[in-house]
Amino acid sequence: MNNHAIGLLDSGVGGFSIVKKVIQKLPNESTIFIGDSAHMPYGDRTTEEVIELTRKSVNFLLSKQVKLIIFACNTATAAAMDILQKEVDPQIIGVIQSGSLAAARITKNKKVAVVATKVTIDSHAYRDELTFRDPEIEVTELATPRLAPLIEKHEDNLEEVKTSLAPLAGKDFDTLVLGCTHYPLAQAEFEAAVGNKVQVVDPADQVAQYTYNVMKRDHLFSDPNLPPKHEYYTTGDPVKFADLGKSFMEVDELPVQQIDTENF
Repeated sequence: MNNHAIGLLDSGVGGFSIVKKVIQKLPNESTIFIGDSAHMPYGDRTTEEVIELTRKSVNFLLSKQVKLIIFACNTATAAAMDILQKEVDPQIIGVIQSGSLAAARITKNKKVAVVATKVTIDSHAYRDELTFRDPEIEVTELATPRLAPLIEKHEDNLEEVKTSLAPLAGKDFDTLVLGCTHYPLAQAEFEAAVGNKVQVVDPADQVAQYTYNVMKRDHLFSDPNLPPKHEYYTTGDPVKFADLGKSFMEVDELPVQQIDTENF
């Protein structure tokens, strides 16, 4: 038994898509989520920059004595997870492995498209994970760098989603992986853009299930008699962060604190 919180990090509000599923799957657990909105989008940065920014968020979560860390960010998972796991004791759970597992199980024609930030696509992390699970899967990768910043602003994204996905026209894929945790915040737009013959995969459900499995294996569950607490932090505008978080988490109140990770 371990009563410390689960730590989660993202480059911005996209991580709420993971936080929501983790709380639903593990209702007795406390969570601490930090969104590094002051430095997003990570997808336009160098790998070295992503590693350093992610390291600061990890150190902040470690200062809160979290029992494990979820990289609720595909770019951070692709660029920094393997490196930072060697630097810290708590296990780190990423989204790419979970999203790939879900897509490999869902696809019928073994043709999968992945949309993500440039850093994630350039790493070929999804392609490698998918073909590792099934060498017959054909993976089409597409960087869609304009989408995360727009979703962060909570704007109408349908036309931009359609424009960004235009290069996939003519590709006979039956599964689309949302390879950025911002994208599920606009899942309806993605589904409208690709049509009902394509299954859109949000890795969040699989991340929550994997987290549950790890905590059960390592005896990390909290005392069910203790009420869970949920803390939210951002390096950006806390009011804006809270407004976006409330709409996605479907809550009336979401207290958010601003934090400067430069000191961590």
